[in-house]
Amino acid sequence: MKYKIGALAMVLVMLLAVSLATFADSGTGANRYHQHLDAAVPAGPCGCDGSELCTHLPIIRIDTAGQEVPGEVIRAEGSESVLGYTTAEDGAEEIIVTIETVEGDGRWHHASDEATYSASALFRIRGNSSRNFPKKNYRIKLVTDGTASANLSLPLLGMGAENDWALHGPFLDKTLMRNYMWMNISAEIMGYAPNVRFCEVILNGEYQGVYVLMETIKEDEYRVDLSDYEPGSPAASYILRLDIADGEDFLIENYTWYTHQLEFNESTRSGIQVLYPQEEYLTEDVLGYIQRDVSRIERGLYSSDIVSGQYGYAGELDVDSFVDYYVLQEFLANNDVFVRSTYFYRDIRGSLHIGPVWDYNNVLDNYFYESSAAGFLFPQRGWYGRLMTDEPFVRLVISRYRQLRQGILSDEYLLQYIDDVIEYLGAAIERNDEVWGYSYDASNLGPNQRREPDPGQTLDEVNPGSYTQAVEWMKDYMLDRGQWMDEHIEDLLQYCHPSKTASQLME
Repeated sequence: MKYKIGALAMVLVMLLAVSLATFADSGTGANRYHQHLDAAVPAGPCGCDGSELCTHLPIIRIDTAGQEVPGEVIRAEGSESVLGYTTAEDGAEEIIVTIETVEGDGRWHHASDEATYSASALFRIRGNSSRNFPKKNYRIKLVTDGTASANLSLPLLGMGAENDWALHGPFLDKTLMRNYMWMNISAEIMGYAPNVRFCEVILNGEYQGVYVLMETIKEDEYRVDLSDYEPGSPAASYILRLDIADGEDFLIENYTWYTHQLEFNESTRSGIQVLYPQEEYLTEDVLGYIQRDVSRIERGLYSSDIVSGQYGYAGELDVDSFVDYYVLQEFLANNDVFVRSTYFYRDIRGSLHIGPVWDYNNVLDNYFYESSAAGFLFPQRGWYGRLMTDEPFVRLVISRYRQLRQGILSDEYLLQYIDDVIEYLGAAIERNDEVWGYSYDASNLGPNQRREPDPGQTLDEVNPGSYTQAVEWMKDYMLDRGQWMDEHIEDLLQYCHPSKTASQLME
């Protein structure tokens, strides 16, 4: 859609005013449950004899009945090249297991306690780089019986009843809390983000340490609540995931796909996959509808109209979500943005949102290599490379950042949050270290399980040697990142300055 310049100016001024007013009242997270703050803990010590696991955290017990869990990485001999992943004996990607929870606020939980919930589940190792870690991440899909004939929804650890869950085992993240902390804070800022709960896991009778049970991203009244798809209709609400394209089904041939706009190097190309509607409803008509919808937006963003101010993207995008998402991911230096684990959703009645957020394991300098606390990562990446050419959008980002730094993204709030999580986890940190503490000596780990030093550095300089050091490193980077952004956030205006955008108008 194109507008005359005079009318456009009025629209943009109104957009700025409305968005700022909305920001003042949105993202309060009033209903968000922060386990470390809201869960009741036992009032006094437990009277047990200490002969088994005794914890204030919920317990998840998993029994594979002697089966190997599929999903381990298969590599070519003597090579780091991934050939595939292990499967069950019958070739299936998942096995049927029994999963039980021991939960309930305000009381001690023991390894042998009667289960609160017990169910069959499809089970496998999940993740990308995390598959290389000895502490695995798992996908859990609850089913009605051992034949997996139907899904079963349960309100595990107090979250909304559902059948699909992710069990995150922090390993590279020695603080144990990045996903927990930033899912919660993101929900306070943006609205829905997957709910998360700390727990301790026992697999086939063996203690596995501290885990985080996470909601997965899917359409559901407790998750991404969209208008239900009406079978036979060519139009639909949808959820999309942008990730590294690896041959998965239901990749759409949208504008940035066939123009290679999201190709980062010869081996890394990102594509958009449809997660909702479900597979059985993804007819040619529905895929075509979604593909045209996304492509129409992208053509507007990648045209010179956005540079000249003639593309009315506010009629297509939920601008607030794009602003909040940018502020969060830039503050966290989350290098996955518009490469992998980037989600979008659109209700057929509304505009396109970016989010929900997903996978914060590597944020705040927790990559396999060190990242600087200085510099902007995303003003020229993916769709943001186009949105940041628009001055009203950039000014919304700057204003929102300044506002959040006075509250939920302030140093004081974040430091207290970290300290409160540590206090809540308590002795569970030491129990986790009894199993995985050997990893504080990085020489015990392979190159896919630790950070590699730059020339002149040692392993000890880039890998924390204790839980305390891991937390301190995260805090230091977070403070440095905030300070740098406080001093340079106005520099984002360079990306929409006429000297930067003039050449794009000539294209």
